[in-house]
Amino acid sequence: MKCPFCQGTDIVKSGLRKKKYETIQLFYCNHCQKKFTPLIVKGKTYPLKVILDAITFYNRFYSLEESAKKVNEKYGFNLSLQNISSWLNDFSEYLPFLRMREFIAKKYDPRDILVESKMFHGQIYDFKYHRAKTDIILQEDFKHYKFRPLQEFLELVIAECPHSVFKETEQRASEYKNIFNLDKVKITPRDNFAVKNTRLVMQAVANNKLRHEVLQEFMLVNDSVTVATEVPVLLDEDDLRHYQNELGFEVPLGTNRTSKTNRTNDEVITGHIDLLQIRNGAIHILDYKPSAKKEKPVDQLTLYALALARLTGLRLFHFKCAWFDKDNYFEFFPLHVVYPVRKRKISNGVYKKKRRKK
Repeated sequence: MKCPFCQGTDIVKSGLRKKKYETIQLFYCNHCQKKFTPLIVKGKTYPLKVILDAITFYNRFYSLEESAKKVNEKYGFNLSLQNISSWLNDFSEYLPFLRMREFIAKKYDPRDILVESKMFHGQIYDFKYHRAKTDIILQEDFKHYKFRPLQEFLELVIAECPHSVFKETEQRASEYKNIFNLDKVKITPRDNFAVKNTRLVMQAVANNKLRHEVLQEFMLVNDSVTVATEVPVLLDEDDLRHYQNELGFEVPLGTNRTSKTNRTNDEVITGHIDLLQIRNGAIHILDYKPSAKKEKPVDQLTLYALALARLTGLRLFHFKCAWFDKDNYFEFFPLHVVYPVRKRKISNGVYKKKRRKK
């Protein structure tokens, strides 16, 4: 946290301020000796969580009246239609989905817009797929039309996901660390819209256990590029052999390993992708990490990309991976992890000609 007045970091808690519907924490900067609240949103009567819930209800295709009613039932407030209409305008920079909303509302039955299912894979994962948004993204930009196989895969997740494999496997992609050689992998920090969204949403989350859930819901419903959350993926022995033998990828995971009982074990690696986006001619696999600057989940995200590429039949070339929090966003190409960029060799003839010109 930094002081908004002097950007100093010598900050301590300094009491509470009571508002009509909530109590907020105040901080004191020892450098410039000023008090402040870290909230981006100031001057609002209602708590930020209430505002974000109202906005999200509206972008879930409830009317203004229905959105106000649902928020009032949930929190016991007495919101008006004008409250929600005003918030949609005030927070429009966080709501690019509003550009799509009217078109989708006319074209789709509200029951077909979002696909949702709870998956009991050791713990509960809320798989969500925005069917209408995916359709619009694939139709509007010719660069994205080739990603139709991703849409076909997402449509079949609920019907064909092998839940027993996810319950029984002990090989989670998140547990793999330092298996790939990253010497030639370029990890690029970006100023991404996901960071801006996270900075806003995290101010409304009091329970840290709900961070993923609240952020995923907000981005899926309110941004213009997130198409699915908690997407289950798996990578088995056949997939590993395909990458190693047929494509020549450097995937240093053993195949046909033998157990203590001398039986051959088929290794199945499973995982759940936090956020899946389609933008700028690529499929983006995103993972929210509360301390992104201290973490480096390249192995985990690369395994996600390898698994999803096999499940959809798309080339790994079309995938990008990233992890982020409210301050940082780091991006890389998974293809460069398993197939390092090789320098192009120049023939002696061309090389000599270049030297003579000099």
